[in-house]
Amino acid sequence: MIGNDVVDLKQAAKDSNWKRPRFLDKVFTQKEQSIIFYSANKEQMVWLLWSMKEAAYKAFVREFKHCFFNPKLAECQLDLNNEGFVSINDNTYYLKSTITSEYVHSIASNTNEKFPKADLFKLYDNNLSDEVRSRLIHQVINGKDRDINSINIKKTVLGVPNVFLGNQQIFEALSISHHGKYAAFAIY
Repeated sequence: MIGNDVVDLKQAAKDSNWKRPRFLDKVFTQKEQSIIFYSANKEQMVWLLWSMKEAAYKAFVREFKHCFFNPKLAECQLDLNNEGFVSINDNTYYLKSTITSEYVHSIASNTNEKFPKADLFKLYDNNLSDEVRSRLIHQVINGKDRDINSINIKKTVLGVPNVFLGNQQIFEALSISHHGKYAAFAIY
């Protein structure tokens, strides 16, 4: 199972004051708060851990068809090169993250042997959903003999998206994320 999450760092700085009282206690475990505290770039570390948790949460919801709201239930562990793990209950999700001065993007998989193909891009349109959908559909039909009008993206009752060609699901999993001026999707 897969998940992905992108955080636009400028948008996060504008909308979310992670320094407000009790924010860190509500979202991060003591171990994660220590990682943030000792980090050279605390703000970037907050959003890296947040992005890892969100990506793993999406993979968990897809795998177990169970939603929950308890960010501390997903615990991050960082390794080298912006890779790491997130544990949710007894399940481990492998994470690969990309960090720039503009965004943080994390991709989660329940296996470290096969990672999803991901596409991250900057949004220019005011209608985010249409722009993401259009880009995704063009990626799906790229180089394949598929009618653009036969590709549909449908969500389950839990909000988990899937790609269909007619009535047939054509990928095992799809994860979509957007925040601020950035969007990403991962296909497995």
